[in-house]
Amino acid sequence: MIKAIAFRAKDKPGRYLCDGIDCGDWGDENLDTAVLSDAMLLIRNDYSEPVQKDIEDYYKFMASLPLSNDIQVIKDNYEPVTVILTQSELKIIRERNGW
Repeated sequence: MIKAIAFRAKDKPGRYLCDGIDCGDWGDENLDTAVLSDAMLLIRNDYSEPVQKDIEDYYKFMASLPLSNDIQVIKDNYEPVTVILTQSELKIIRERNGW
């Protein structure tokens, strides 16, 4: 059991901020996904449960990227929530991200 942070859409039950356009649901106007392994997830290197500082660090990192990253849009529309990943979901995420 791996605990992670996902960003749940505030106005769409069961949907999450996707981990990039390749993971988005093209049937959703914001590409939000219902598939947890396709969601933007904060997973610690040691697989311990992420804490509030990890979320704050993520926001800072995203804001520092050279692209137009309006973090306030994420904060306004998504709620960070703890989720539990299965080993098979973790395997999908690790393969996709080259871990």
